[in-house]
Amino acid sequence: MKHMKGHEGLTSIETLSFSHAKFAYDRTKPIFTDLTVDVPMNSCIFVNGPNGSGQSTFLKLLAVLVQPQGGSYLINGVDTTDMSFEEFLPFRRKIGYTFDYGGLFANRTLLDNLALPLVYHKISTVQEAEAEIQELAARFKFDGQLEQRPAEVSGGLRKLVCVLRSFLTKPEMIVMDDPVTGIGPDGSGKLIELIRNKKETGELKHVFLTSREESWATRMGCKTLWIEKEKLHLREAERAA
Repeated sequence: MKHMKGHEGLTSIETLSFSHAKFAYDRTKPIFTDLTVDVPMNSCIFVNGPNGSGQSTFLKLLAVLVQPQGGSYLINGVDTTDMSFEEFLPFRRKIGYTFDYGGLFANRTLLDNLALPLVYHKISTVQEAEAEIQELAARFKFDGQLEQRPAEVSGGLRKLVCVLRSFLTKPEMIVMDDPVTGIGPDGSGKLIELIRNKKETGELKHVFLTSREESWATRMGCKTLWIEKEKLHLREAERAA
């Protein structure tokens, strides 16, 4: 990758944009061939559209879990496709993401799995991480299961742990692909409270999500970013009680 200068001092994600971006898992069936858009910021954005229109892929591009195979994806005007791993790390620290059930280590406890990003990025000591996780787990009512391993708990709890781990590094941008399916109404309600609290304090600024439960996105008061045939249309949604 090319060496980039000038982004080291950036302290906040202000703008996201795609310019003529191309992406395909199968080169014969491209998902995006000319994605050009300034992404809405400082809001909750529900990414929706017909099946196969690329909602999940769009989220992965946003989180830089995959890169455009042509064109560019810019954060604060800086092309991420030109960044080295070290250059991108300041942005990575500010982006939390969760995709389905992936990312839990089978041979570690739920506590260890949740603490991993805090300790790896040297955000907290082990003791500080454990105290924060205990408080979060008590809020979501699984503090009595923190010493269990993923295979010993329900699929819904595994999903919840994956989702909650993305918040522990205190990101200012969160990207969630179908976060609430399987975690139950109590868990999804508490997740709404968590997101609202973090947005009210200013810690969390940008929320992007997909969901099979469209009513959940409506309860969040999200704007809908509709993707169809590579065209993106933003529309407001009324917040439900």
